[in-house]
Amino acid sequence: MTVKGRAVQKERASIEETRTPLSKNRLGTILVEAGVIAEEALPGLLAKQRGSNKKLGQVAIEEGVATEDQIVEGLARQLKIPFIGLDTTVVDPAVLEIVSEAMARELRIMPLFKVEKNLTVAMADPTDSEALKEIRFVTGCEVEPVVSRPREIMQAIDTYYGKKSTVLDTIEGITTDVLDVAEEHDETEEIIQSEKLSQEAPVVKLVNLMIERAIVKRASDIHAEPQEKSLIIRYRIDGVLHEEIVIPRMLKAAVLSRLKILAKINIAERRLPQDGRFTVRMEGRKIDLRVSTFPTVHGEKVVMRILERTGMSIALESLGMSDQILRKFRQILTLSHGIILVTGPTGSGKTTTLYAALNCINDSEKNIVTLEDPVESHVQGVNQGHTNPIAGFTFASGLRAILRQDPDIIMVGETRDVETAEIAIQAALTGHLVFTTVHTNDAISSVIRLVDMGIEPFLVSSSVAAMIAQRLVRRVCPSCAVETQPPEIIIPETGETRRLRKALKAQGCDRCSENGYKGRVGLYELVVLNDVMRRLIVKGGTAPDLVAQARKTGFTTMFEDGLDKVEQGLTTVEEVMRVTRTVLDEDIMGVNE
Repeated sequence: MTVKGRAVQKERASIEETRTPLSKNRLGTILVEAGVIAEEALPGLLAKQRGSNKKLGQVAIEEGVATEDQIVEGLARQLKIPFIGLDTTVVDPAVLEIVSEAMARELRIMPLFKVEKNLTVAMADPTDSEALKEIRFVTGCEVEPVVSRPREIMQAIDTYYGKKSTVLDTIEGITTDVLDVAEEHDETEEIIQSEKLSQEAPVVKLVNLMIERAIVKRASDIHAEPQEKSLIIRYRIDGVLHEEIVIPRMLKAAVLSRLKILAKINIAERRLPQDGRFTVRMEGRKIDLRVSTFPTVHGEKVVMRILERTGMSIALESLGMSDQILRKFRQILTLSHGIILVTGPTGSGKTTTLYAALNCINDSEKNIVTLEDPVESHVQGVNQGHTNPIAGFTFASGLRAILRQDPDIIMVGETRDVETAEIAIQAALTGHLVFTTVHTNDAISSVIRLVDMGIEPFLVSSSVAAMIAQRLVRRVCPSCAVETQPPEIIIPETGETRRLRKALKAQGCDRCSENGYKGRVGLYELVVLNDVMRRLIVKGGTAPDLVAQARKTGFTTMFEDGLDKVEQGLTTVEEVMRVTRTVLDEDIMGVNE
């Protein structure tokens, strides 16, 4: 065994001897119990922490109440886990492939070594449960934290990841002498030059890093947007676009060509929109990227939707539905026939809700068939198909074929036209449970939409069982959110005034990349049709008529569901307003800090 190998083995043995389960106490309580800070000083430190974006330990150091060494050593002693000085610790190079540099910097952690399924990680704050969850999720390992000084963690990241290129390093490393040639040729020669350059190692590396960075940051989409003098790369994270990289003009054609080559679409066609897809592997995961191009005045805009190719096993309970809506939705799923309409804009989580519903009712006694565009994730035990309009396999023709497959439950990705709607209604009226989506702004409008498409009102009233509408709001970052004065909100549908019991304000910190938000949660409204509402639909009742009747059965809007989530500390008033209202004015918002 080498000297390095013996050092690693010795370090592992030392840590294993002293490892015990983590306490669930909060950091402030732990530091008081460890004697690091006085109990009477804690309220003042917590108050100062709430007014900043900093961790409690950092505030204590800045106030002179404790030193960095006292905090980390106090944590290690109280939690009974090892304290490791990283300047004398040997890091196993293999773990650098398990935890990316971006993740290590964001969470302020340093992976040390891996034994079977156990990954040992140095942390400044091992009580950070969110960081521990994220490491477990990304790596698939059980995390065994040790305590280290924050400055040593960052130094270790610089030392061990320092040799790995960043996007900016890659851009700077490509010489302009080679790239400027393409600018001087006509379109045909430029295509040839950009195709040739797109296969060169530096451009391949740049595109790979761009995609890897997006996946690490949990982006749902990558936008490559050509400008006159640059190529702007933006990531959609938690539903909001963020500018991440600016690629110089001389690289624009090569990067776009590389993306088109990966997606197996015509590199020479620049005048028409095109679609394609490709798959990448990252940290043992297969990830699909769905690619779409669109011609603009400065070149082709490319958008890539990131879809993780895993078995979709999400539970209904994890979507964020209120107890009342969840209970009603579960009851609807037990129906033997009828249409369940799911509505919302693109990117609002409709497909996730549909997959969760299918998982809930999926068993070996049922034949579940789906028709999607495209299949975004695979569900074990469900027969999933995707449309192919070029071959004539549309939602309407596919739905006809499904009805000859002896289905019990059918999911149609989207009802876009009257033909598809008519076949779906026919399926529901002949004993099938049908799930489908319609693009409307709220639940009630979905049945009005079917009537507007040309479906007879009596067919809509007799086939539709329920409608659920949804939006996704960003979760406020728990590490930096601060309480603010709860505002008075006027509910537009009723005119009633509601004063919130609690409200948080997003600030921004290193844990959320200074955005103030991290992750998303759903807002929902559910309408279950009763006999009175069915009669209203047949008589040509308007949306307000249907809403008034639905409120008698306990119906609440997505806006009101969002206010409930504000009071629960999950999101902010501003975020709820952003996704549910088009206007922020005094008619809705009352007193606010």
